[in-house]
Amino acid sequence: MFYQPKIKLNIYIIALITLLLNGCVKFWLGTPELGSKALPIEFYLDNSNSLINEEAASASLQSCIEDKTGYRIHFNFVPDEKAVISALARGNAQFGVMSSMGYISASTRTSLKSVLIFSKKGIATTRSVILGKSSIWKTYFQKAGLALNQFTFHHDALLPYFNNSTVAFIDPENIIGFYLPRMYFLQRNIFPNAAIFVGSYNSILDSLNENLATIGVVSENFIDTKFPNSTPIKLGSQFSDYIVLGISQNLPGNVITANQGIPNFVTQAIMKGFDLCSQSKASDFRKIFDADGVLKSNEKQFIFTKELYNFQQENTRILTQRN
Repeated sequence: MFYQPKIKLNIYIIALITLLLNGCVKFWLGTPELGSKALPIEFYLDNSNSLINEEAASASLQSCIEDKTGYRIHFNFVPDEKAVISALARGNAQFGVMSSMGYISASTRTSLKSVLIFSKKGIATTRSVILGKSSIWKTYFQKAGLALNQFTFHHDALLPYFNNSTVAFIDPENIIGFYLPRMYFLQRNIFPNAAIFVGSYNSILDSLNENLATIGVVSENFIDTKFPNSTPIKLGSQFSDYIVLGISQNLPGNVITANQGIPNFVTQAIMKGFDLCSQSKASDFRKIFDADGVLKSNEKQFIFTKELYNFQQENTRILTQRN
């Protein structure tokens, strides 16, 4: 009876010592925090279609983001978008850069969220622009008995000329250069006679100039860069030797995605860091991301992207008419 309080006191002391020892062990082991030197934030980027070989620009931009956020980050350049999505799905990456189509595809099977969209001149979308040689298509309009203006491009009398055409695309896996115009054509019952894939937007212009194709598809951003003084892009617009035959709907560009488990304060810091560094390291930012800024994303911006993704899943045909 007389020893019971003393026994209880000893139990409390032992429990306290155990807690202190556990804390000391954890401190001694150095459990790393996300964004520390021991556990940097892993950022995955697709190396296939960019100027990512610019190692100096990459190091400069990484250093800038670290300075603005206070977090250590690590850029990982991988062969393609599938590798980015895989790293995010496995938890090897906290953030990744991918196309809007890649994001919609990945979000059907992983818990990703888009946080930023890359932009140019404050615009976060681009379009496919369908071009032809002005001299050739002016002749087609005359043969069809149509005036050349933006109201006559969808006239049925022009359909045979579209269907008898050879179209130059950049690549069968390119979203702006193939998926988007393919949807544009099929929804308008346009089934070109032949398609060629030439590898680059400059080569598409070469194909038109050399009469290897009568229609070519490029991105709106390419036109803005290649022909900076051209007139606003709309049906019937003419610049250099070309005429605009069609324009797709707007599609968001590349997006920065985050794993859902990332603490919100970390995500907010990374978003702010990218925004600040897109301005203070504008040249390096443009080399790595082919953009001059970022805008906060929201899911409403991907409504048409989802429509394009579903269309792509449902229509396995390339450019052939349904039997």
